[in-house]
Amino acid sequence: MNYSMKPSFIITTASGKGGVGKTLSTVNIAEKLVQMDYRVAVIDADLGLSNCASMVNESVPATLIDVKHGKCYLENIFQKTSGGITLVTGADEPNLETTNIKSIYPLLDETIRSLRHDHDFIFIDSPAGTSDISLWALDRADLGMLILVDEPTVISDVYRFCKFVLEIDPSYPFGLVVNLAENEDASKQVVERFNSITGHFLGREFPFLGQIPMSEEIRQSVSRQVPVIRSTRDTHISKEIEFIASTLVGFSEERPASISINS
Repeated sequence: MNYSMKPSFIITTASGKGGVGKTLSTVNIAEKLVQMDYRVAVIDADLGLSNCASMVNESVPATLIDVKHGKCYLENIFQKTSGGITLVTGADEPNLETTNIKSIYPLLDETIRSLRHDHDFIFIDSPAGTSDISLWALDRADLGMLILVDEPTVISDVYRFCKFVLEIDPSYPFGLVVNLAENEDASKQVVERFNSITGHFLGREFPFLGQIPMSEEIRQSVSRQVPVIRSTRDTHISKEIEFIASTLVGFSEERPASISINS
């Protein structure tokens, strides 16, 4: 087993706008890491618009909001999915309670503390944009995984997102995943264009973590609510997702043992 002696490596999946495949990327990379024999948890922190459970066709037994209301205990919401990840859902429907974001921060922090000592990786699937919950998720992470798509509006929105975060923390560690990639050369061109913008205006460039191909098979997997990584382990798609997962493993192994965010 590839169990780490360090606390979990925490990755926040982020984007400048919705609809770029943030949750799809999170779930498939997380399940690939499980296939690689790592222990992985996913916190769906997109309160009220949670999609992780739907992406893996699992019903939500309870949420952090239920814990807050005293309807269950925290351990009751740690859901083991058929893909092997531990899934935690913040809230599964929008309501007035979820607008009071600060009230749920202590529970989110407690969730991380509960997960991090028996999971190698924790993914936080955050809302798109620079909401308070997105900033909380980035603050708790060892790495922000930005999802890029080769569209001018997406690149512009991710740039503004980075600019906002880097004005708060100029050294924040971001990495780039290109979704809906036509091929490797096209992905690298997207990353090069993005890094030329951030390098010129923000003085930062970010590592390329990998790509998720544009594929009808992936589109169908979303409709079937079965992550594509479960049924295509030997295909080009699987190899590309495995490349991302392996890159994240490399980042986690390079982290000094003394680094422990919110431990």
